Amino acid sequence: MDRQTVLNDAHLTEQLREAITPALPYGASLIPLDILVAVTRAHHRQRPLSVKQLLAMLPYSVTGIRYNLAQLVADGWLIKSRQGEDRRLVRLLPTERVINAFAEVRERSACLRAPGPSA
Repeated sequence: MDRQTVLNDAHLTEQLREAITPALPYGASLIPLDILVAVTRAHHRQRPLSVKQLLAMLPYSVTGIRYNLAQLVADGWLIKSRQGEDRRLVRLLPTERVINAFAEVRERSACLRAPGPSA
């Protein structure tokens, strides 16, 4: 890849990060973002994730996921719900706050594009 393409890609990535940061929680860590994406996608596919499923699917330590999950629940980003006959099973559901944050990211990123040759 040529130097300009790499610079353009780096700039676009930086812009995307800037678009995401104000809308989503906890700054630089990608763990909360990955949790929110996984929970929201599963929920909207009509297959809400259990905590156990979330732990199995993300490439982070159990401790890191549990810590961030607890923060997301405490701060109103996610809801833990006991559904069905087995009350031990806890499902994770996104709140309206997540939906609004993802919409804000979509709006902020809509104006992004790779800079021209002068970047």
